[in-house]
Amino acid sequence: MVSELGFLRQDGGTTVISNRDRVTYNEVADYYNSNKVLFGIKFLKNWFLERLASSFPVPSWRAKLHKMRGVNVGKNVYIGYDVIFDRIHPELITIGDYAEIGDRCILSAHTRGSLTTRDAYPRSTAPINIGNGVSINPGCIITQGVEIGENSIIGIGSVVSRDISPNSLALGFPARVIKKLDVGPWGAAAENHTQKDDSHLHQNKSNDAVSSDLPSDSAPRKGAVGEIKI
Repeated sequence: MVSELGFLRQDGGTTVISNRDRVTYNEVADYYNSNKVLFGIKFLKNWFLERLASSFPVPSWRAKLHKMRGVNVGKNVYIGYDVIFDRIHPELITIGDYAEIGDRCILSAHTRGSLTTRDAYPRSTAPINIGNGVSINPGCIITQGVEIGENSIIGIGSVVSRDISPNSLALGFPARVIKKLDVGPWGAAAENHTQKDDSHLHQNKSNDAVSSDLPSDSAPRKGAVGEIKI
């Protein structure tokens, strides 16, 4: 059995790479019509980026590292620790703006059978689309071909194997919509928060400018802004 899988040569020696690994590697390289050496280099690069992204402490950098692997990542996206985006077909995954992917989620854009069932269940691929403002809680699995509509929330530990409509709360195995959410346009809340942050920053700068014009020994009037009341 071991020799049939390629771990033993006919002369009794051992091989470094199993027959299963060779078959799978050639299959994927042929899928991309790629030179096998160049594909191997690309795979190793993406593997390194994924390992780095899995534990990097800065969330925005994790998103950038996954984007470097080929995942289509929008702006202001949060990606948690140890998230697995399809290692072979990362380009088939799209994450919309302001979306959040919790720790240890798995998004797989392909499926296939084992070495003995490849003919009966060959490799198939389908894109995964995560809409703007979607929140996927930790430990979820998203399977190939799924589209999650904007502003939807996926409960912790859910398995999503079918499309989820926009503005929905879905959970379970398989995930089902249990509630519709009353959410405005996906960008409105985010833009409002951005405008408020800019307004606060501008106000703080104005206050600092006014304070710098006051004499150092001047005390605030009773009831003035900045007075500490006990």
